[in-house]
Amino acid sequence: MFGMLLSMGCIGPLQQWGEETAFHRKTTSFDPATLKQERAAVLNAVVGFGLEGYAHQVSRSLSSALEQRPAQIIALPAHESLNRINRGGLTPTYADMVSAYARTGILNRAGLQELGMALQAAYVFQPSLASFSQSMSGRFSFFGLRVLQTRVTMLRLSLQLWDTRTGDIVWEASGEATLAGEDVREFRIPFDEIARRLWTHMLDDLFKDLPAQ
Repeated sequence: MFGMLLSMGCIGPLQQWGEETAFHRKTTSFDPATLKQERAAVLNAVVGFGLEGYAHQVSRSLSSALEQRPAQIIALPAHESLNRINRGGLTPTYADMVSAYARTGILNRAGLQELGMALQAAYVFQPSLASFSQSMSGRFSFFGLRVLQTRVTMLRLSLQLWDTRTGDIVWEASGEATLAGEDVREFRIPFDEIARRLWTHMLDDLFKDLPAQ
């Protein structure tokens, strides 16, 4: 199933947020309520060419969004997932699995099962960053000086939840967000913040039928 959500609003002084998200039907055998009893681990993000420097921030912002839902999920943050993979001697296995995923879009079932045991996780989140850009333009000038600046940030993310025992994708979503801010001074909109906001709205679909508390 394909669904769409579009929201616009003010999220701070002289800032506007625009968002579009797409969701796919959960696997019929999957109940999101089990995420409260069976751990889900966050893996390192797969990113587009030229965006490699953002991989850890993408995963960290997802972990942060999940930490805001303690009543709905037991989540292992990305840094701890990588630590356990390394301690378990599975770095080559993980590297091969991620390399194959970049080519095929598939997380190998055998590799997933090994990771699941090392992470003690029934599920893993695989985040991806497709694009990220920021641009600045002057809106008003006075004697050649730019007085009013507009910075526009655009971000595209996707997220899959895999069952480490069966190798199935049990839920997935993607989203695009635009954040525009105006000020008389140049400023930078934090990447982690806009990513966390977009993850939060995407996760709303996964947990929409569960109580927040």
